Amino acid sequence: MKRITLFLMMPAFLSACGGSEVYKDVFNKDGGPNVKAFNESVDNCYLAAKRAVLSQNFRIEKEDLQAKSFTAARYFEDGKDSIVLTVNANVIAAGSDKATIYISAVQHVEKVRVQSERFLFIPIGSQATKTKQEERTVEDEEFYKKFFEAVEKEIKILAAKN
Repeated sequence: MKRITLFLMMPAFLSACGGSEVYKDVFNKDGGPNVKAFNESVDNCYLAAKRAVLSQNFRIEKEDLQAKSFTAARYFEDGKDSIVLTVNANVIAAGSDKATIYISAVQHVEKVRVQSERFLFIPIGSQATKTKQEERTVEDEEFYKKFFEAVEKEIKILAAKN
């Protein structure tokens, strides 16, 4: 009887382990709030996107000038923990003096763990490590709207200088 019950419960158990299949909605819609086309050169759009994040206290952590892409991060303190907002931007040519900017943002929490070392009940040191937790993709349309508004502002500034 136990074997029959276990066998009958197996499909329910396996379907519960599968979790939600978020990938099913990934390629179902065109564009989105994180993509915008500009009537500007790739170089101007790339520079404007970089200036937009730098003006908001992000730090460029990784950059590929040839591919016109970068990763920038901004850290927000929350007690001993840090909330990190990471932005990935890619600028791709879309014709003569036209470019499309693709941006994605991820937010995660870095928890600080402190481990104390002791010798005969006497503290002799401690070691702090950060671990990444609670990572999630930023899906807020307002965030992306504000980013592209900042890029447009920077493009106007660059145009005025030329």
